[in-house]
Amino acid sequence: MKALTNQKSCPLLFFKKSKKLSSFLSMLLTFSLLNLVTGCAYYNVRNVTTTPESMAVQLEEFAQNQQYVVIHSGQEIWHLGEVEVNEQERTIKGLVQEIGVGHISKKPREIKRTHRYSGSEEVLNEVHFYISSNTPIISGEQTSIPFSEINSISVNDKNTGRAVANVALSTVGVIAAIFIVVLLTKSSCPFIYVDNGEEYVFTGELYPGVLTANQQRDDYLVLPHIQESNNTCSIKITNELKEIQHTDLIQLMEIVHPNNVKVLLDSYGNPHTFSNLISPKTVLVDEIIFDNNSVLSKDNNAYLFNTTLDNASSTRNIELVFQKPGNSENAKLYLTLKNSLWLDYVFGKFNEQFGSYYPQFQKDQQAAPKEKSTQWTVEQNIPLTVYLKTDTGWALVDRIQTVGPMAYRDIALPIEINEVSGEEVILKLETGFMFWEVDYAGIDYSENLPLNVNYIEPTSAIDGNNKDVTKLLLAEDQNYFIQPNIGDEVEVQFKTADSKPGLIKTFFLKNKGYYTYLRNYNNDPDFAKLRLFKEAGAFTNFSMFEYEALMDYEHRFDLASANK
Repeated sequence: MKALTNQKSCPLLFFKKSKKLSSFLSMLLTFSLLNLVTGCAYYNVRNVTTTPESMAVQLEEFAQNQQYVVIHSGQEIWHLGEVEVNEQERTIKGLVQEIGVGHISKKPREIKRTHRYSGSEEVLNEVHFYISSNTPIISGEQTSIPFSEINSISVNDKNTGRAVANVALSTVGVIAAIFIVVLLTKSSCPFIYVDNGEEYVFTGELYPGVLTANQQRDDYLVLPHIQESNNTCSIKITNELKEIQHTDLIQLMEIVHPNNVKVLLDSYGNPHTFSNLISPKTVLVDEIIFDNNSVLSKDNNAYLFNTTLDNASSTRNIELVFQKPGNSENAKLYLTLKNSLWLDYVFGKFNEQFGSYYPQFQKDQQAAPKEKSTQWTVEQNIPLTVYLKTDTGWALVDRIQTVGPMAYRDIALPIEINEVSGEEVILKLETGFMFWEVDYAGIDYSENLPLNVNYIEPTSAIDGNNKDVTKLLLAEDQNYFIQPNIGDEVEVQFKTADSKPGLIKTFFLKNKGYYTYLRNYNNDPDFAKLRLFKEAGAFTNFSMFEYEALMDYEHRFDLASANK
């Protein structure tokens, strides 16, 4: 892709000259890319570590999440439906059934390889039990499996990095990626890849949305696929976009905890434990539409904040209604979310209004107070704002800052619910038109377990020129490691602590830095239009207007094609 974008005689020049056609095609190919990612996807097989003491809790979690249970007994494979876990008898019971078509794998599941699947979320919902072969199996009848008969458990984890790489290497994928980067004026941040023991897989983005040095904040990215090798973890940080990246700090956060709990960080780096997640009993969209399918599971069936309203509002919201235990005063919201590619698109369209003045605008922003730019993003509804319904009305819980559009993030949000009476906790997530995607939401009322966080500095950081840049990443000293070119990368290693029996580790990457766009707009600045963006909600309205204009252009394009 780098070679294509650097060639002077590039076929993309034709599309650059036709801005309307470019806009339409770029969005069309963006959606095509997303379809390719979900339609031609990959997963890895991951063993679930468990102990006799935690077996019941783990199995109950599978049952509550309605995961598709596949039983392997010798050479026979079958589905266990209507699963019930009996902790006293230490058994798992259910109905013996034939494997569904969407769950039949043509090749054996292996731990040390990447598996391809059609993109259906059914595969990602599977949990596989390997049991001793002396359990009776009669199709259509109930069976009971003692915990002692379960030899191992494994699940399918989506390999996002392999899916993205596969799309990028395909012919259509290359074209789509070029349009996203060149025509969409992609506005993102450094990409992070982790070594999963087999390959480097794409995991997310660093310091998303931080465009100036004075806007820097600590960012925390969970690394679910990273694997230790001889007490060493490895990551890669790459520049794959038209921007200059300045990384000030990289630290690996190692948290050791029981394997029957999940650990997440909130936006401020505080750890929270989840052991009893509860799904919303009701989902209310924009105060009108009830929808219990979105945000109930991690299945890429996200809520997009894109509903059509009769009023003129360009903000969208979703209300989550949870059952509330009687004496609970605190809760933790578990969210799986990301920013949309659409937000990148409209932000690029906004930047275009500066035209040839854009370099000066960038320079001015470097000196602007952080509070001013933060206030602008709030007034334009760019963060995902979370409210709690109390007896006196909606109370602000927090504003979640941008996390990037290329990968979902899991984050925790602590909530004080002592001012909530009644039997329900109602939360509202609100943002601008199509700025965010929320794939999952759950709540946990359990007390946080005491945890120790081990902050690990890099032991080595070697860039693409084989230069040791470790010292540049060790401290928040504004002595930046700079990646100015597309293709720049650095491989960073960390030395981890010895594992402890019966416990597992969760890793996060604490990072800090900023990035600046490389843009060359030749048009005259539209100062009259830019002044409008000083008004609260203007950028949100701009997003909805651009979407409606694009959909109208697509409709007219379809009509013209049909009449030929």
